[in-house]
Amino acid sequence: MSKPTLSYKETYIWSGCVLNELRKAAAENNFIEILPSIVSSSYEPGAKHSFAILGDKNLPQVILDEPGNVQVKGKEKYYLPVSHVVEKQMSLEFLDKVYCVAPCLRLIMDGEENSGKHLYNFFQFELEWRTSSMTDVFMQGEKILTSLAKGILEDRTTTLSEIGLRNIRALAKSDYPIISFSEGHGLIGNSPDLKRDFTPEEDEKLTKLFDIPFWIYDYPEGVRDSIYHQNNKGSYDTYDLMLPFGYGELTTGGIRPKTAEEILQQSKKLGKAYSTVYAEWKDKSQIQTAGFGIGLERIIRYMSGCESILDIVQYHDIGPNRTINKKFFKEKEAI
Repeated sequence: MSKPTLSYKETYIWSGCVLNELRKAAAENNFIEILPSIVSSSYEPGAKHSFAILGDKNLPQVILDEPGNVQVKGKEKYYLPVSHVVEKQMSLEFLDKVYCVAPCLRLIMDGEENSGKHLYNFFQFELEWRTSSMTDVFMQGEKILTSLAKGILEDRTTTLSEIGLRNIRALAKSDYPIISFSEGHGLIGNSPDLKRDFTPEEDEKLTKLFDIPFWIYDYPEGVRDSIYHQNNKGSYDTYDLMLPFGYGELTTGGIRPKTAEEILQQSKKLGKAYSTVYAEWKDKSQIQTAGFGIGLERIIRYMSGCESILDIVQYHDIGPNRTINKKFFKEKEAI
C-alpha cells in the first residue's frame, strides 16, 4: 500500500474534521474547553523552552551577529509553551474536566528532522481531569479516540485512503492492550530490566507488533523529562498511547505529583530551573489530576495515512516547520 501525500486543501479539510470530532468526543464525556495561555512568566518543570521578547511600545531590537547567532533586546521576556500541563491542572481548581487545543513549540533534537514524526511548532489536544487512577485514564482515553475514529468513518468530508481506512478502523476498536515499560522492552528482545527509553527504531519495531493502539505505563526513573507521581515501587505513573503499524507514540501523560515536595524534588533531579508557582498551587489546592495530550498533527497523519508529518503543515504556516525539509515543501507546492 503506497502512502498518500496530502494537498494543502486536503490538509485543511483533515484538520477541521479531526478537530470537530475531537471536540464532540470531549463534550460527550463532559469536558469543558478552556483557552490556553500563549506565553508565561513561569517555567514548566523539565521543559526546554524558547522565549518571547516583548518590546517597550516599539518592536524589540534584533541583532544578527552572524548566521545562527541572534540577540534580541526588549522590555520583557516570557516562556513559550512546550506544553500546557501546568495551566490545565490549575484550571481544575474551578472545573472537573477540561481540554484545550494548545499551541506548543519544541526544540528538534538530533535526527528528528528526518523522522517524519517531529515538528518545531505543533498543536496538542490536551485533556485533564480530577482523578488519580490510571485505569480511569486508559478508559477515558479509549472513549475519546474510538469516538473520534467512528466520527471520521461516518463523515464523508474526508477522502479515505486504503492505509488511512485500515488505521481508522484499528483506532475504532475497543479494549486497547496495556503493557508495562519492561514488557515493551521484552517484546522486542531487550532485557525487561532495561531502564532507558525506546530508541526511534525500537519504537517502530514495537508498534509494528500491534494492529490496535496500546498503552505503555510504569516508566522507571530517568526516562521522562517531565514530572509525574512516583509510586511505591519507585517507578512513575506515566504512560504513552502508541499507534500500531509502526506509527509510534501519539499521547504522553501521567498522574500528576501529589505534593509540592514531590514537584520540587523531581524538578531538582531534572536539573532544570523551575518556578515555585506550581508547587505552591498544589499545596494550596490539594487537587489531584491526571491527563494527556494528543498530538494533533500525529493523529491526522495516522488517520489520513500520509507518509510524513510535514504533510500536516498548513499552507499559511510560514514558521520554523518550513526549515525542516525545504525540498519536501517545494515538491508539495507542485501537487
